[in-house]
This record gives sequence, structure tokens and C-alpha cells, in this order.
Amino acid sequence: MNKPIRVLIIDDSENDALLLLRALAKGGFEPEWTRVDNAESMRQALMNNKWDVSISDCQMPEFSVEAALSLWQNTGEDLPFIVISGAIGEEDAVALLKAGAHDFVRKENLARLVPAILRQLRETEERKGRRQAEKILIESEEKYRLLFTAESDAIVILDAETRDIVEVNKAAADLYGYSTEEFSNLKSWDISAEPERSKAYIDEIFEGGISRIPLINHKKKDDTIFPTEISAGTFMWKNRRMFVLIIRDITERKNRENALKNALDELQEIKKRLEAENVYLKEEFHLNPSFSDIIGQSKSFKRVLRKIEQVAVTDSTVLILGETGTGKELLARAIHNLSPRKDRALVKVNCAALPANLIESELFGHEKGSFTGAIARKIGRFELANGGTIFLDEIGDLPLELQSKLLRVLQEGELERVGGTNTIKVHVRVIAATNRELENAMAEGTFREDLYYRLNVFPISSPPLRERKEDIPALVKFFIQKHGPKLRKQIETVPKNVMETLKGYHWPGNVRELENIIERSLIHSQGDQLTLGDHFRQAVVRTPGKKEIRTLAERQREDILEALEATSWRVSGKRGAADILGLKPTTLEARMKKLEIKRKGT
Repeated sequence: MNKPIRVLIIDDSENDALLLLRALAKGGFEPEWTRVDNAESMRQALMNNKWDVSISDCQMPEFSVEAALSLWQNTGEDLPFIVISGAIGEEDAVALLKAGAHDFVRKENLARLVPAILRQLRETEERKGRRQAEKILIESEEKYRLLFTAESDAIVILDAETRDIVEVNKAAADLYGYSTEEFSNLKSWDISAEPERSKAYIDEIFEGGISRIPLINHKKKDDTIFPTEISAGTFMWKNRRMFVLIIRDITERKNRENALKNALDELQEIKKRLEAENVYLKEEFHLNPSFSDIIGQSKSFKRVLRKIEQVAVTDSTVLILGETGTGKELLARAIHNLSPRKDRALVKVNCAALPANLIESELFGHEKGSFTGAIARKIGRFELANGGTIFLDEIGDLPLELQSKLLRVLQEGELERVGGTNTIKVHVRVIAATNRELENAMAEGTFREDLYYRLNVFPISSPPLRERKEDIPALVKFFIQKHGPKLRKQIETVPKNVMETLKGYHWPGNVRELENIIERSLIHSQGDQLTLGDHFRQAVVRTPGKKEIRTLAERQREDILEALEATSWRVSGKRGAADILGLKPTTLEARMKKLEIKRKGT
């Protein structure tokens, strides 16, 4: 609509009228309310203003909606009259529609009001168009010619018998790009991009079955395709039966509809992503309750913290290197929390914990039906992390066939879901971590060299615990405070010999092993002093110039624990702990049972 649409509100309630005014103003209308509660006030409102549509309350104590409708109809204008009510019955509503009301909207569903008005205004315009065409047909040829030429919609007249185009107006010539002479050599379906459908509709018009052709695509002389709406009818002219087609180009309307649909689809996609992100964050909160802060004052660890401060404020890719249990994920969280992306999600993916056939879907998502079991669209972790950070743990275990796809995301910021064809743009900060020597993996052909250099923009090495033993006292205190309350233990002191034993141990499992040792020691401790249990009695204090000696059982236990931690306690399968150790899964399970190796919490 190019001009403002003026709406008359017939209502005796100021509160109800204000609700309608706000709803209509948001819809782009110019609503006006004066207290219309009797016939005289209605006449004054109609006399003093030019209205496009009227909205009437159905329950006014001194003025009936039927009386309002009658006065509205007496103006002689065929304009929409819409009834609003909260309690009217179906029979009364039907009676009002039969009396001439154009639509009925309940007060509890005011969201339907603006679409109802727009629909009725469009139908009013269509009725005007049909009446105008009828006027063309019944008036004299001279008057018909004037109107026919001046009509802004394209008019095409067909011979009912031959279906030839007999005549067109200027609007049709301008729309299709043909001259009047060129039109005379065409049939109705020659200007259609869907000729078979056009023939079928013309047959229905001939039989009197329809007067309006729904959305159908036409084509111009230059083969440009555009959507149309067509009102149709038949008439007699010079003893010949004719069809008249009033054709409207609805390209702009379809573009607006498509734009609205795309916006709604985008909003739906954003809603799904936010819902998925919310679920993921809840899972992360549940699964990662530990390490509320970084513990460490050693020189080697302070160097790491300085590097984190330097790189956190950038969007550069970070590669964290270090042995299992050195807190690589904790460092990744610190980088994210110090970055401008801290208010968005930090999404974690353990590349070693997921089966090879599922990790692509987990990273990039999949479309419904893309593989067996894909019963719905899944948004991948990269999409969840859009605007935030993704932490790719154990990146050295990423299957070779997926490394090229990851490289594309790093270089181009683009991905495609499994089974999808649309390219999705993402802006994600990538932090990767590994306990493997990626240079050796490149030499063996299991890790792409170009991916390594793309990841290794800013490397950070997380030092093993044996190289920062001055941090052990602070870590011991932290783990005592963390696990003591839930184990109902109140430890006040750590004896010097216990601390020396802990500082003298080699710690192949690093901080994670220290946490396990402290938790088990808390269970063994009976008083307010920390006591190391039997599990730690054979640990040898390391002295300068001497090599640490461990029992065979200790070495087996440590190797098995390291392999299990590296694979997130996955025993069997490719790249499982048994595969890494070169054992059969049943053999590994037997040794775990013998050495009393159990996953914490089981």
C-alpha cells in the first residue's frame, strides 16, 4: 500500500480502543478512535473523515454492531468492516458475516488483526479490479477503449475458440515487452512459463469453473520469468465469445514474502542454535565442575600465563602442547575467559573420544536423512561456537580424511553439514591441544603438514608437574579443599615427610594423577593430618644424580592409566587404549582388574 491506511475504531471502551490503537500502529496503519456509541456519533465520524477500513466492537450496550454495519454500508463504499469480540458465539459470528461483515477476529487473538485487514484490503482491490473489468465489458466501445488503455494492470483479451490473443492494453505491452502487432501472433500459453497449466486454467474458465487463476509464472519476450496473479472472465463482443485476463505482476510481493520467509528461517535457525548451545553449556557445567582457577606460581608456569595474556586478546589460533594431565583444557578456558569472546560459548570437542564415523557430524552437523539414524537436523559444534571459541582436544587423533575439512574452516571460515549443500559461514576462534608429537605424525603421513602450520600459529607448552614441583604444595591444598568436604574430611596439616614424598615423585600422570592421589589419601586419612595410603608407599623419592626406580606393577599401572586417560577410558576399538598398548581388549581388562584400576566415579 503506497498511501497510509486509515482505520475507524468503533468502540465505547477507552481501554479496548487503546489496545487496538497500539496493535494497528505497530502494523503501519493510521488508526483513529472517537467514542462511537450511537448512530449519531457514527454518522459524524463517517461524515468528517475518509476511512479505508472499520473495526467494530461486537458488544456495546447502547449501539449494536448491526446498526454500525448498516451505517457503514450506507456510505456506498465497498470497504472492509471487521468485527472484534471476546465472547460472541459461532452462530452470531456467521450471521454478521452473512449481513455483510468481512471478517471476525477474537480479542484474545489480536495478532490476527493486522493480517486480516491486509487480506481484506487486497480482496477489496481485487473486487474493484473485477468490477472495473465488468464495467469495461458493459459500457460502450468508446468508453471501454478509454478505460482499457488507461488500466494500470495488464489486460489480455483472448478468442475463446482459437485461444489467440486478440487485443492487449499498453500495460500488457510494457509488462511483456511485445508490441501490439507481435501479440496478435501469439496464443495465451506463449506468454506463460508453464504452458500446460495455462491451457488447463483457460479450459476451466471456458467451462465457467473459475474466475481467478492462482499463482502462475509468465515470461517476457526476453525470457525473464516472473510470478503473476490473474483475474479472468468471459464476455460476448461482436457475436464472439472472449476471455479477458487481468494480469498483475506480483514479483515485488513475492520478493517481500520470500524475504520474510528467509528472515523467519534465519530466526528459527538462530533459535535452534541458541537452544543447542544452551543444552551444551548445561552439559559442560555438569561435566566440568572442577578447576575454578589456575593454581601455579612456578617460573615455568608463570611463563605460560604470560603467553596466555598475550594471545587471549587476539583471534589467533593457539596450539597447546603437553603431556596428559597437565591441564591443557584449563589453559584453553583461561584463554577464552580473557578474550573478547568470553560472553559467548567455549565449545569442547575431544577428537580421540568420538568414533571416526561420528566425529564429522559432531564437528560440522548433519541434515535430516543424510545417513542412517539422522532423524533430524543436527547443528555441529563449529556452528554452536560461532562468535565464540572451539577447543579441539587431542587434535592429533583427528582422522586424516577430516583434516582437510577442518583446514577449510580455519582458512575460509566456511563449512557444510553432512548431507547438506549450503555453505555456512562461521567466525570461530580455534584452540587445539595434543599430547602427541605432531612432527612425527606428519613424517608418518597421519597428520597434514598444512593443517599443522595453520594450527601452530601460537604454540603454548604446558609444563609437566615434575618440572614445576614448587607448585605441588598449592595444588595439594587446593585438592584437599575441593574433595575434603564431600568426603567429610577436615585436614588441617600436611606433614613434611608427606609433602617431600609428593614432591619427590616423578608424576607421569601430572596434575590429574596428583588429584587422584590426594582424593585417595583423604579417604585413608583418619585425623586432621593427610596420610598417604598403601597405594603410594612404594613411590621412591627422587634424589639428585639417581634415577627413579619403580616396580613393574607401578610401570604397568602408569602406562595403562596414561593410555586410558588419553582415550577418555575407551578400552577397545581403533585408537582405543588396548590398541595403543598393543594388547587385546580382554587382556587389558584382566590387567586392569588385577591392578585395581577403575575409572573415578564407577
